[in-house]
Amino acid sequence: MMHAAIPLTFGALALSACVSTPAPVARGPIVLDGVEYAVSKTGSGALEVRRMGRPFENWEGMEAQRAAAQYCVGRAQTSINDRFRDNAWLIVRGCA
Repeated sequence: MMHAAIPLTFGALALSACVSTPAPVARGPIVLDGVEYAVSKTGSGALEVRRMGRPFENWEGMEAQRAAAQYCVGRAQTSINDRFRDNAWLIVRGCA
């Protein structure tokens, strides 16, 4: 009778590996090197990163990616598809 439980246990373990857990998200404002950022999720799951005070320029994507990584607790999915729009950076893939 003990042997019948082993396949069930292995099946449960295999199924539990398929369930993804949501990415942790930082609470409160994101502050890097004394600069504050507003990070919000869009309806598609992308992240919109805005710098408070002085708006982003189109060449400052790396800075926006660092703020997104802080927001996603190191699990931001940055890519070549991230883009600059309306003085903000859109991290298309959001958090992992």
